[in-house]
Amino acid sequence: MTQPGELREVIDLQARTVIDDGYGNEVAGPYETQWSAPARIQILRGTETVIAARLAGTQTLAITIRWQPAVADLTADWRAVNARTGVAYNIRSVEPDERRAWVNILAESGVA
Repeated sequence: MTQPGELREVIDLQARTVIDDGYGNEVAGPYETQWSAPARIQILRGTETVIAARLAGTQTLAITIRWQPAVADLTADWRAVNARTGVAYNIRSVEPDERRAWVNILAESGVA
């Protein structure tokens, strides 16, 4: 179980904005920070794959934050950015615990 003192990082949770492309169509725009939270980031594993004769490395991470009402809007379409280092993580799943005290976010870095 995560203790409050282990939340040593700050992550910005970002969603894509919807913009007009000038022809009346709504398209996905840049990411915009919706809210920030103290977090614990654990690196679970790293992998390397060969794609188009290039070596590409990815890391799977577990990000733990306190539960808050804004988590209800959080989906895999969002991304998390480490506010200290600027590293962006693609969110794969959002899993609140049974008591709604903590939220575990499974994320990956190094992938599009």
